[in-house]
Amino acid sequence: MPKSHTTEEHQNNEEVDRASKIEVAQVDLDWERKGELFVARWAHETSGHLGRDATYRWARDRGVDLTIEAITQVTHECETCAAIKKVMKVKSPWNMGRWLGFQYHEAWQIDYIGTLP
Repeated sequence: MPKSHTTEEHQNNEEVDRASKIEVAQVDLDWERKGELFVARWAHETSGHLGRDATYRWARDRGVDLTIEAITQVTHECETCAAIKKVMKVKSPWNMGRWLGFQYHEAWQIDYIGTLP
């Protein structure tokens, strides 16, 4: 076997070794955490966006083993829950600073007909 062929093969092997080391280093090894977050997201959505504690109870009652940390992360990242919280915290001038579940244009009005006391 010629010396140049051996050197070329050796260089190719070293290049492949370097590429494989880079590829292995870039692989995400946190697949267990991602799996737990996926199941926590499913449990949160299936239980009806009820919040952290209710989602935890719902999952536990059905035999799904989830950590409270995973459920907390999922509920904080949930866009549906964020939209619900935004609507629930709208203050309007006539509700005396109380948090109500309706927005400014959705308030009810009752007209009193008759004599005032």
